[in-house]
Amino acid sequence: MTDRLIERALRTGPESEQADARMRELLSRPDPGPVAEYLALLHFSGRRSGRRYTVPAGVHGIGTALMIATGSSWRHNFAGGREGELTWRGVCRPAGFLLLRDPELTARGYLELYRRYGAATAQRRLGIAVAEGSEPELDDFRDAVERCGLSLVEVTLPADRATPLRTPLSDSPPAR
Repeated sequence: MTDRLIERALRTGPESEQADARMRELLSRPDPGPVAEYLALLHFSGRRSGRRYTVPAGVHGIGTALMIATGSSWRHNFAGGREGELTWRGVCRPAGFLLLRDPELTARGYLELYRRYGAATAQRRLGIAVAEGSEPELDDFRDAVERCGLSLVEVTLPADRATPLRTPLSDSPPAR
């Protein structure tokens, strides 16, 4: 393992706020287009403040689970589980959010996603920067989970929804 092979690559400042505002507007539309296959809006109340938040985030299929990969501070609202809503593919539905506490499971999830997407796409979609010319391994992701706060949030959707869940990584196109 190379020291600090993986770092968080968070956008900050006015450009980030403008991009998030554009994503909230786009993803709130009934037909948000292809970007809604991989991005969603999380709607939830702050655990302590009660303030309502709407946060754009990438969705990822890991096994049969739908996950949000993040290192952003809002993830702490989901420790122990939290109810809210998820706007995904133009539909807002009730959802449960649970911050995974197992660092090994989180590291394995990030490694799986990194390998599945390929280096360039994974770095953008997972919000990470990997040292140039490096191929991170599980130990590197273990380190990043501990040091950088890389986290996974599991999303559960009600079983009685009209549109069946298809993870964003399956091979078949979405039914329209």
